[in-house]
Amino acid sequence: MWTGGEVNTPRPRGPSGQQSLPAPFFDIDVTRQPDMPVVAHVIGPIDLLTAPALRLFVDDNVTDDHGMVLDLSEVDFLAASGLTVLTDTEARAVREHLTWAVVANTRPVLRPLDLLGLRGQLPTFSSVGHAMAAVSGTVTSCR
Repeated sequence: MWTGGEVNTPRPRGPSGQQSLPAPFFDIDVTRQPDMPVVAHVIGPIDLLTAPALRLFVDDNVTDDHGMVLDLSEVDFLAASGLTVLTDTEARAVREHLTWAVVANTRPVLRPLDLLGLRGQLPTFSSVGHAMAAVSGTVTSCR
């Protein structure tokens, strides 16, 4: 009979033999097509460890002539450091007249945006298609 308490499960061990937890999976899958915005599908958590990689990507691609769409539909955690990347990107876009959009359609992304009132301040859309249309200038608002 199980009475509760901690269950000791084996943990992966690193090269030195110490136990370690597997790193969370994070990736940015980029789609580039001629005369279309750059679309970045972000996968995994955006936290203190992964936000610097997102910032590098955004800084390198937000200036694309056709704009950029940041698809966060597969993000499973959005920390303050990730929100800072988004707000800094919007400030830069306003300052430099750049076009970009964020796809936010899942609770892990919408919840922090709503709690901080950022959904109305960022160019946020519910689908990649709507975001691409807005960035391309074919639709004025699909939020």
